[in-house]
Amino acid sequence: MFAEVKAMMTNVSGDAYDEEIILNIKACVIDLTSSAEITLPGEVSITRTKNEQTGEWTITDNSTITDEFVIRVIAIWCGMQIGNPPNYDQLRASYNAYKGQMKFSRKYKPSEAVVTTEV
Repeated sequence: MFAEVKAMMTNVSGDAYDEEIILNIKACVIDLTSSAEITLPGEVSITRTKNEQTGEWTITDNSTITDEFVIRVIAIWCGMQIGNPPNYDQLRASYNAYKGQMKFSRKYKPSEAVVTTEV
């Protein structure tokens, strides 16, 4: 999931923003699932560790979210949070629109108990 989100971000290149991307992916998931009551089709599990001997960073992504729409929404969130994008207002409007679509879509809603009444 990390690689897909990063690839969609046109304002980021190289590895300098990897930690910030990871933090923003997690922040977006919190925003979607807590404030909008959206249930995502999978989990996010991304870590970044530094090899003390070589100084190289390794990203381990065990996320189970593969839904392309969800990944796109997360990439938009990350794109508007990192740096100072000139199209921030457009990104924010897109994010809010997609979030609204998710909020009212049965695909991203928690299962609701079916209430039956016997007469």
